[in-house]
Amino acid sequence: MPKADLHSHIDGSVPFRELSRIARENHREMKTRGGNVLGNANAFFGFVRGEGYHTLLSEIVDRFYPILGLMQTEETIREVGRTYVKGLKEDGIVYAEGRFAPHYHTAEGMTQADVIESMLEGLKAGCEETGVQANLIVAFGREAGIGLAEEAVSQALRYEGRGVVGIDIGGKEEGNPPEKFQSAFKLTFESKLRRTAHAGEGAGSVDQSLRNIRNSIILLRADRIGHAVNLANDRALISLVLERGVALEMNPVSNLTLHHIHSLRELGLDRLISSGVAVSVNSDDPAIWPNGSLSENFVAVCSVYNFGLEEVDTLISNSFSAAFASNEEKETLREEYRRARSRLKS
Repeated sequence: MPKADLHSHIDGSVPFRELSRIARENHREMKTRGGNVLGNANAFFGFVRGEGYHTLLSEIVDRFYPILGLMQTEETIREVGRTYVKGLKEDGIVYAEGRFAPHYHTAEGMTQADVIESMLEGLKAGCEETGVQANLIVAFGREAGIGLAEEAVSQALRYEGRGVVGIDIGGKEEGNPPEKFQSAFKLTFESKLRRTAHAGEGAGSVDQSLRNIRNSIILLRADRIGHAVNLANDRALISLVLERGVALEMNPVSNLTLHHIHSLRELGLDRLISSGVAVSVNSDDPAIWPNGSLSENFVAVCSVYNFGLEEVDTLISNSFSAAFASNEEKETLREEYRRARSRLKS
């Protein structure tokens, strides 16, 4: 089925075998911050996964350092972007908004503008090869501070209309509420760039998660919220989401793997859909954990919630509608889905 992935991190979406190939072709090694070479898949996943996934967010820069350290040249960034799009094609994804934080890729002298431009070139090459449409969301990590955040957003604005469609905030949520980064988001308020924000993912408590979701909507003017794990249990917050027309980028397998939930039922996807919330299913970091692809997320959700094609239609339709794409592009995606759905019926 043709699908859209609105929440995938490019650096967490490229399989180890491809990262290893890119490193080899560019005469680089995948290393930890301490300099240990991760020469095979066992070493790589042993480090990235560490003692357990539940600590990943609090150690995100260290855990992803082998990938970030590889992506420090124009050549490696371009090839990662191209390979990312090829992976989308393999999973039946026809549209994606890949996100990454350019400030993680400046350790060897590139500017954030250099990094963004290289990634856009890689995505374009992948799209030309596959026919997939992939746009870029420029993100920043909360731990980077407001200075780097504002620089990332300023650079994103330079590429508005040239492949960059939005901005995002990610990283460790606990201790870093949305209001700390309001000035960075405010830079886009008079632009055509759209806004999404990780919120309700490991904020430290349910109350803080809900507060972060609310403030991301009100203060950051988020068009979409990534994760929103506890939202389904708060009627007032659901009303705000509906009132503001905010869409949700849910990441079921990710949330379960990172121990933010104990069961996919906790996300309340059925209740959110019934309430009219624009819920979509997304992959997050599909190359980092087992069963992480977008298709596998749909399989997991349909199995747990006993969803059929009607619910799948809704989830995929929501993703097309919530995309930071033009109305014409969205209609093209819907038509492609209708054709595939028609063949399935017959």
